[in-house]
Amino acid sequence: MPMSAEEARLAAARVMARSDQLAEISETTGELTRVYLSPEHLQANALVAQWMNEAGMIAWQDAVGNICGRYDAQQEGAAALLLGSHLDTVRNAGRYDGMLGVLTAIEIVAWLNRHDRRLAQAIEIVGFGDEEGTRFGITLLGSRGLTGSWPPEWLDCCDAQGISVAQAMVNAGLDPARIAHAARLPEEFSASLELHIEQGPVLEGEDLALGVVTAINGARRLNCRFDGEAGHAGTVPMAHRRDALAGAAEWMLAIEQLTQASDPTLVATVGTLNCQPGAVNVIPGSVTLSLDIRSPSDDMREALLATLLEKARQIAQRRGLTFSHDIFYTTPATPCDPVLQATLVHACETVQGRALSLPSGAGHDSMALAERWPVAMLFVRCAGGISHHPAESVEQTDVALALQAYSLAVQETAHPDALRAFNSASVEQAKEMIAACVALPEWQQSLVAGRPYVSLGALLEKAAALSERWQLSELESALQAHPRIGDKPKGLSAESSFSRQEQASVNGHDAALRQALAQGNADYEARFGRVFLIRAKGRSGEKILANLNQRLKNSDADEIQEALRQLRQITQLRLQGVFAR
Repeated sequence: MPMSAEEARLAAARVMARSDQLAEISETTGELTRVYLSPEHLQANALVAQWMNEAGMIAWQDAVGNICGRYDAQQEGAAALLLGSHLDTVRNAGRYDGMLGVLTAIEIVAWLNRHDRRLAQAIEIVGFGDEEGTRFGITLLGSRGLTGSWPPEWLDCCDAQGISVAQAMVNAGLDPARIAHAARLPEEFSASLELHIEQGPVLEGEDLALGVVTAINGARRLNCRFDGEAGHAGTVPMAHRRDALAGAAEWMLAIEQLTQASDPTLVATVGTLNCQPGAVNVIPGSVTLSLDIRSPSDDMREALLATLLEKARQIAQRRGLTFSHDIFYTTPATPCDPVLQATLVHACETVQGRALSLPSGAGHDSMALAERWPVAMLFVRCAGGISHHPAESVEQTDVALALQAYSLAVQETAHPDALRAFNSASVEQAKEMIAACVALPEWQQSLVAGRPYVSLGALLEKAAALSERWQLSELESALQAHPRIGDKPKGLSAESSFSRQEQASVNGHDAALRQALAQGNADYEARFGRVFLIRAKGRSGEKILANLNQRLKNSDADEIQEALRQLRQITQLRLQGVFAR
């Protein structure tokens, strides 16, 4: 069920008004600054918790200061789809970076609640306490609380006033000894979808409101240095100079040119530059500069970095300089889950006609979450690509479109259309979806190769046609994965789950029946040399036993055909079960 255009318009208006309300919660007058565990952070948490409760959620603040809300599923205790973003800001910030993702998620839940709709999975929204790292210089404290990956030394980090993270937690009413209580088990969440402003100009250039993130860029940051020889600006001829700044300047231009000539998703930036001795009448003897290089592909980033460093060494050698560097920061690229990406692409195509896929150059909480759960991100256009600035701006009409797309993606993920997921999954993911139906890799491969299927009927028809090719060799291979009739299937696999459902009507408390089935299985295996196979679903143990005794009278050829017929029926029933979930 899609969110209507009118519902989205009204919800977008609330999002914009609430963004304004949150922007008023700031430690500085006339600008927005809200840092981790500050009084303003706790005030924002309280207001967001109120909005969560109004939307039909149960809200709480966790052990690291994240504000969390849960909207239960159709069945209590179901895994949850994680939504949200961060509520902290940089100094003198814009009002949509982070906050837009939290507020739109609340509107999705409020819309479901107004329609009295519960999904197969719960929805949890988290307003993360620290993504920016503004106060303590360490980032993703909130999301790493959820993943349980807080380094112990973080507690000793101090802000500009000398207050440690541990003391700030105590001041905020939190207990540093309980940080581990914020961690969530992997099975508690199925996936994470984060909505965020783009923080760049690509969508605006394409005249699109929405885009789908392919990956969050990985980065390396380096301190680099050229050393030459300082000298008098008036007395050293140009041909005799070893000017470190001239070498650095040549390299800076080469960085721009070589990066532009590489893949368009690569970016490289020289952000700082310092000359020594730094006098107007002295040739620079040494220059230090920073390099920040990012890419959605670690391999591409490393290849470009190697090229840039080799270029620096060549420039230094030609100019009589020395070059050195130190890598002080590395974070790997975070690919977004392909199935979730496909879900967002479909949602964007539905509401705006087409979808644009692009990488994220900025870091996000999803980087930490991806260590535990599949993640994907939906970008919303922002004016001029401006972010981390008071001029940060989004259009209400774009937010309305984002809400419509987000609502579709949330429903498809938390209440999935299995056929669409099968069509859009990778080959290996699609094979995994149907692997428990029958242990025949060639059948699985052929069924996956026939995608996309326009309907479940078309898929079942293809599956049946493929199963008609089976002969004795396929039967014997498939039976290696089947338990004996009357035996309790073991394990937590999908195959075991199917077998338990199929044999649910076999009376496990009737000792005489269990013994008779065990003897029948043994007689069948002695007669035909393989496990007895029958479609057990809906049949009592007594009926199964009667059928087993009847089939013991079959000829070898007839029993092969009967067992193949049963295998085909079981496979089709299991396939229907996969796509009915």
